[in-house]
Amino acid sequence: MKKILFAFILLASLSGYSQDIRFNDELDKFCRQTKKDFSSISLERKAMLSSIAEQLTVKKYIGFTCYTNSRRTMLLQTWAQTAFLFYGLNQKFAFSIGDVASDVYPEVVNVLQLSGFYYTAMEETKPTGYVIYVGKDIPLEYMQSKTDFGTIDKETTVVVNVCTSGEKSNIAASFPNIELGYQSPTVFEKTPLEKQKYEELNRQIATEMLYLAKKTKDLLKAQEAVEE
Repeated sequence: MKKILFAFILLASLSGYSQDIRFNDELDKFCRQTKKDFSSISLERKAMLSSIAEQLTVKKYIGFTCYTNSRRTMLLQTWAQTAFLFYGLNQKFAFSIGDVASDVYPEVVNVLQLSGFYYTAMEETKPTGYVIYVGKDIPLEYMQSKTDFGTIDKETTVVVNVCTSGEKSNIAASFPNIELGYQSPTVFEKTPLEKQKYEELNRQIATEMLYLAKKTKDLLKAQEAVEE
């Protein structure tokens, strides 16, 4: 058993939804516009995302990890799960992991709200957490960093390290993982560029996670065609 931090997603109820799960109009529009930007993803990153997609054809979970669990990993967790649902991959689940428990940074939920998500702050929890919704009556996940004991099954989970500059969380250092780095927005916090940089990061993550989900779906369809 290893001591790790989980930001668990509460999606047991969502697994029973049909592939026609309805997002609120603003979020649906954002997703449909964003998937038109797949050409903006570099060939190098498309190769990384394709490698993850290949693993997701046989694995159920994807875990995003970095030293802290309050910004990039939270955005990735949210957008990966949203992308899975958008493409009807209702049996794929995303979570995030870090080494330090801290409040989810407020700009994370602000930028998600601008994308069309609804959220409710769980102010009584420590660290502060949020319930994220794709529609007013459809909770997507509960975002909160916390200390817990548990194990990750490498047979069913793709671990993705999102740190840059050679940094790794304890999980990434302990398990086979794929590198998919994102620049930390922390250097822009409390500056005039904070909102812009979070919006740019959010757009990049949304685009790449939608691409990942579509690639996974295409690979699964190809496998089914071969089996037939």
